[in-house]
Amino acid sequence: MNRRLRAATAVAGALLLAACAPTTYDSSVATTDAPATSSTLPTGTVADLLPLMLTEVEGLSAKVMAGQGDGEAADRIEQYWAAIQAEVAADHPEMVEDFEFVVSRCRLAADRNRPADADRAAQNMAALVNAYLG
Repeated sequence: MNRRLRAATAVAGALLLAACAPTTYDSSVATTDAPATSSTLPTGTVADLLPLMLTEVEGLSAKVMAGQGDGEAADRIEQYWAAIQAEVAADHPEMVEDFEFVVSRCRLAADRNRPADADRAAQNMAALVNAYLG
């Protein structure tokens, strides 16, 4: 028992000393700053912003397939929706859920690399824009 206690003490002591070792940083590794983000929402009326949102939604599928710019496009779509949501809710509250479905489908397409979801969102968005703007 005495031998086990000594061995356990030696192991614990070695671990304790190793934990107190100084931290070193590799200065040769390049660090980059995070890209600046903007929280400014687009401005304009629904009539101004819906065509821009539709264009963004229609281009999402190609960006998802290319694997470039799809996350940023989904961000812009969400920003367009945030900018027009109150006006849509006031004028056509029955359409809010449909717009939210399109926006969530766009985010899903970008996050999960699913161009078919982007295509479906584009079809639904075109129908919504036609119904809203007439």
